[in-house]
Amino acid sequence: MVLTHEHRSGGLEGSRGVRLRRFRWLALVLLLLAGCGFFRRGQPVAVGGPIDLNTASLGEIEQLPGITPSMAQQIVDGRPYNDVDDLVDRKILSNREYQRLKNKVAVKKSEPKKSGS
Repeated sequence: MVLTHEHRSGGLEGSRGVRLRRFRWLALVLLLLAGCGFFRRGQPVAVGGPIDLNTASLGEIEQLPGITPSMAQQIVDGRPYNDVDDLVDRKILSNREYQRLKNKVAVKKSEPKKSGS
């Protein structure tokens, strides 16, 4: 049997179709895994809400996204804070860095100590 050009090109199209379907399937799987956070590294999910800048440990601050060890040390050295905005006001973080963290950090207001009656 002699294969004509039409038969050969039809076979190639079928093979391309299979490869294309496999590629689409692989792309879909990778997108689903990425969407679920499968490929994230070194950014643990905060449990229990925002961390308090005045009481968090150096290690807890270092785990915030985009915070380097030296930035974490500057945050600790800048204590006490009256408001989260103090990070930008005191030039510890840039406005862009602050925007990334503002929902992950807080400053709990301490109640003034009552003097003896």
